[in-house]
Amino acid sequence: MSASNPCPACGFANAPTNTFCVNCGTRLTVAAAPPAAPPPGYPAAAPMPYPGYPPAYPYPYPYAPTPLPRRATVGNILGSMFDVWSKNFLNFFVVFLVLSLVIGTIRALLSYAVFGTFEPGSGIVPGSPPAGAPNVDVVTSLLYAIAVVVIGAIISSIVVPGMTEYAVRRHRGESMTLQQALRRGLDKFLSILGANILLTLIIFGLVLTPLLLILPAAAAEASGNPSGALALICGLLIGLIVGGFVAIFVYIACSLYPSAIMMENESAIGGLSRSWAITKGYRLSLFGAILIAIILAAIISAAISFPASVIDQPAVSIVAAAIANGIVGAWLVIVAAVAYDLIVRQPTSLFGAPPPYTPGLGYGPTPGFAPAPPTQPQAPPPGGP
Repeated sequence: MSASNPCPACGFANAPTNTFCVNCGTRLTVAAAPPAAPPPGYPAAAPMPYPGYPPAYPYPYPYAPTPLPRRATVGNILGSMFDVWSKNFLNFFVVFLVLSLVIGTIRALLSYAVFGTFEPGSGIVPGSPPAGAPNVDVVTSLLYAIAVVVIGAIISSIVVPGMTEYAVRRHRGESMTLQQALRRGLDKFLSILGANILLTLIIFGLVLTPLLLILPAAAAEASGNPSGALALICGLLIGLIVGGFVAIFVYIACSLYPSAIMMENESAIGGLSRSWAITKGYRLSLFGAILIAIILAAIISAAISFPASVIDQPAVSIVAAAIANGIVGAWLVIVAAVAYDLIVRQPTSLFGAPPPYTPGLGYGPTPGFAPAPPTQPQAPPPGGP
């Protein structure tokens, strides 16, 4: 059995296949394989100089424990997602089941405290007043919606980052326990939450700004200037559509920030910037994979939640929604994780990763050591002319 690979920073005993410490994220030292011996009778080949490799994730072959993966196409992203999800189904199911139960229970209690009734389940738009609630003022409804979004974002920012790193490591064949993953996620909670809030504000700003401008235009139409107000409303509707497309583009371009923060120890803004950089050339594939995953997850969630909505019991609806979320709730997290790993480990200098190479005769020792000067043979090999 291979010996464990201790972390040079915290001393944690990692599996010998791990490239990073699962406790603190520090890069682990990988011993370089000894060079192959030259054939008998011939002088040893001189090592060839090559540029040093930057000490940043990802590490290409031979430093990574697995060969370079396939390209990040829609099929490869979804195939890798289902592979990671099916092999680790129980872990993902338990984590996202508990996450949904906690958020659903808090939403139901908050709804009862504000409106005097429980939300009827996941079929309602999150943050909107529940059906059957008494009439309340707009400010109360708005505060309730903000509270629901903020509570969900806070709780998700504790769980999602750890499961993102867990998915990346499992995709790369590295070992990691749920306890280690959740502890790592808690360490990066503030960075993930900050990036989540910043991206949400940007997306809502792109969508809501034209929508808010439509309201004064509609009021102007009602006040006696219908032709000018109608033209303004049409222009703002076009702006709303354009803003929606831009919001989708920004979301796709920045959707890999959890992986960048967890795997590269980036800050909130650094994670968003890193995601924007590495998704160039892959945004259409990423959009297709996310869209298909959302459609499939919606179908499965509806099939599980609809029978519970007929019963019209809040507890039953919460449990049904939690079961559905336990099954498909991890899909988008895994999609972003495997897409990140497929993209950054491609042989291109765009992401700051060195090109892969095949070790063999004529290549030097571990980076950081100066290559030995070439030697000239002093005599022909034995048996030669």
